[in-house]
Amino acid sequence: MRRITKILCVSLALLLLLPTLCACKKNKWEKEGKKKIGECAGYDVLFEELRFVTLYYKDSFAATYGADIWDNPETAEQYRAELEETVWDMMLNNYAVLAACSQYRITKKDMESDAIQNAVDEKIAQAKAEAGGEEAFQQMLKDSYMTENFMRFSLAVTEMEYELYYTLTDDLGVIMDDQETFLDWLEDGNCTYVQHLFIRNDPHDDVEANRALAEKSRERLYKSMDYKSELELMLGSAETHEDTAVMTPYFVVQDVYSEDITSAVLKMEQPGEVSEVVETDDGFYVFVCMEYKTDTLLLQLSSLLHSYQWAKVQEEIDRHRSDISISLNDYGKSIDLLEIKKPD
Repeated sequence: MRRITKILCVSLALLLLLPTLCACKKNKWEKEGKKKIGECAGYDVLFEELRFVTLYYKDSFAATYGADIWDNPETAEQYRAELEETVWDMMLNNYAVLAACSQYRITKKDMESDAIQNAVDEKIAQAKAEAGGEEAFQQMLKDSYMTENFMRFSLAVTEMEYELYYTLTDDLGVIMDDQETFLDWLEDGNCTYVQHLFIRNDPHDDVEANRALAEKSRERLYKSMDYKSELELMLGSAETHEDTAVMTPYFVVQDVYSEDITSAVLKMEQPGEVSEVVETDDGFYVFVCMEYKTDTLLLQLSSLLHSYQWAKVQEEIDRHRSDISISLNDYGKSIDLLEIKKPD
């Protein structure tokens, strides 16, 4: 009887301790995350950000190269260099924004201001409500390899990016903001209405075979007497339908799309013209110039301008990205990305 009583007492004690043990695990995850690993653009860089980016890309690599690549030390080493290059490149994203902001006197003081912090508080409160409460929110963060502190930082960076947008468009006029001026610019050879055929390079695909299919598709479109019908036929073709996607027509605008795409597309002037095959990291594009009415452009003018403005903001951010680097402290230098683990 005494043994049973003792077991019950131990069980009760464990139940009473369970919330404390869970809290300790949570606090350990958060405490470890707040360790400083270095500095960049005048801001502290914390381990929680590196941990999030690393675990995100570990999952991404596993989905691409194999679910168990990080479980085997030999295969993990095979992907170490690619992981490290990707992670440390992505780690510059937030600080490139902050560096660009600093150029226009949008500083850490602004980031810590009531206006930005109140906006962050509102988004956090909304996220907690959508998650179903504090406990569910914290679990969601952990499942995503985040902490509330890092989420707050990321949201604050987003608010700073909006400040940069308004500074460059509204305050300084560095970026076009007038719709009539933008329309004139578009019609001066800076946009083309297109539909595209895309052949994706999926993992383990024969890239050269995809290139050949893209060239064959382009030739077929080029020789067609009815490019619209030909696009529809190609979408339904047994030869191409599993590997291609035909999108609805849209406007390609100068500076919004990559130089490879715009250089191939903007030279097309007449409906039915077919571009050369454009190779990207993801696959191969073939563009067809489509006819449109003026109303089509006017209806999309506002959204096109918005996309253009954000592309120019990103251009400014990228310009500063090349000038910054993360200066690691001793702790940061000691971190092995392969050793960063998921939460318990």
